[in-house]
Amino acid sequence: MLEGIMRMKKAKHQNADDSSEHELTPPPEDVDITEEDERVFAEEGRHLNKHCVDTEKPLYGLILTPTRELAVQINDHLKAVAKYTDINIATVFGGLAAVKQERLLRKCPEIVIATPGRLWELIQSENHHLSKVADIRFLVIDETDRMLEKGHFEELKQLLELINANEEAKKLRRNYIFSATLTMDHEMPEHLKKNVKKSKKVLKLTPGQRMDNLIETIGMTDPKIVDLTQDHGTARTLTESRILCQAEHKDFYLYYFLDRHPGRTLVFCNSIDCVKRLVSLFDYLNCEPLSLFGSMQQRQRLKNLERFTANPRALLIATDVAARGLDIPNVDHVIHYQVPKTTENYVHRSGRTARASREGLTVLLIGPGEVRDYVKLNQDLGRTQDLPLYPTSERVMKQVRERVSLARQIERMDLQQRRETVSRSWEDQLAKEFQSDSEVDSEQESMRRLEQTKRKRQFKARRLELSQLLAKPIIADQLEMSYPSLNVGAMQSGPVDQKDQSAISLVRKAEEQRMLEKKQRKNKKK
Repeated sequence: MLEGIMRMKKAKHQNADDSSEHELTPPPEDVDITEEDERVFAEEGRHLNKHCVDTEKPLYGLILTPTRELAVQINDHLKAVAKYTDINIATVFGGLAAVKQERLLRKCPEIVIATPGRLWELIQSENHHLSKVADIRFLVIDETDRMLEKGHFEELKQLLELINANEEAKKLRRNYIFSATLTMDHEMPEHLKKNVKKSKKVLKLTPGQRMDNLIETIGMTDPKIVDLTQDHGTARTLTESRILCQAEHKDFYLYYFLDRHPGRTLVFCNSIDCVKRLVSLFDYLNCEPLSLFGSMQQRQRLKNLERFTANPRALLIATDVAARGLDIPNVDHVIHYQVPKTTENYVHRSGRTARASREGLTVLLIGPGEVRDYVKLNQDLGRTQDLPLYPTSERVMKQVRERVSLARQIERMDLQQRRETVSRSWEDQLAKEFQSDSEVDSEQESMRRLEQTKRKRQFKARRLELSQLLAKPIIADQLEMSYPSLNVGAMQSGPVDQKDQSAISLVRKAEEQRMLEKKQRKNKKK
């Protein structure tokens, strides 16, 4: 795209130079210009180039992404590549002031990177530069399957209708569509599932039919398809594992893993409420968690991403807003705190690690109510065997339970105190309005204060107890390794501390041991 834009700009300048020549213009050697004149002309030229913008500059390329973070990432990479060219790039997305983004568009950038919602909003406000969108020569849509899925990005359909309105420009335009799960079966959006009438209209398509629909919708002619997908759906350098446990025990296993295997870890949840709860809990456990979810302010989202990228031992707890496209370097582990609702989400989540031929580990925490989703995931990926189990030590788990249970108590106490503070402020305001000063009220107030003081002391005592526990290292020598929530038996690991092993090597050794024991049992039966 950049090469094509540079060629078109060069051709345009040459045509402009040819047309600007005039037969009445005297040749330079016939004009008497002093050195002072040359200096003044040069300064004026630099000033004009700096402050004057050609409002008729064409819009050559449009790049569309589903998330703001992905738009920022593409902007950074593209600007780095185009550093020594005169190609201008602007990024527009929701969450930031539209006025500032309109100022960027007044400079008439040759490439615009955008999310569909904000782009359509600016087009409807009759932005001058975006009025040229029907004449673009390059269209790029990232995460295309998600972007064009029925019920997700309604503005994109309107954008494509506008872009494809110019038949001549459509024939000249180059289109690029990308996704890691372009031909994978996609689940219907939840709001369509609930609406029976609409859901009946959404037919399940074969991969070939889906691809044909994409080509027709985008307005592509003579498309070339490059398929780099793996047979098993995930990267070959990715080690996958699972933990079967009760839903209320997931916090224990998550803390166990984080304590045993420090590293850049990304934890995925299915809801914002789950993210907020985990961030609050693991903050008490001194894990310094960062969060990322859709309703978070854009500045904070970008700030948390920067912190996560900068710290090799950072912990980021996020919804699926962080699952697609984000190229965060050197993510060691991806933990699925909840089994993703769709196979495509599992592939995209797991794709945040094991990137660029690096090794990575993903762990699925599976509760009893999620077994069906896990079975469907394996079926969709064409797997005939279960994922290997992540082994744990009961001795370590006992210490982990003590810490996490205490942190849960502290979290509940803190939440109760905050609720009472809000309730009390409301009651105080009501009392002021009615000016109630009875003896009964004053006695009740004294009782409340005593109770509040007692709870504060208990809260401080619990915090002190937890801080003392966290100051001690978890004892893990001479471990007995076992599989959580399964009567599989024990696997002797010897005197090696789990912290001395990477999570990947631990899972591999555990699986090798399990397969060896399975083989030995078969031989005994014979």
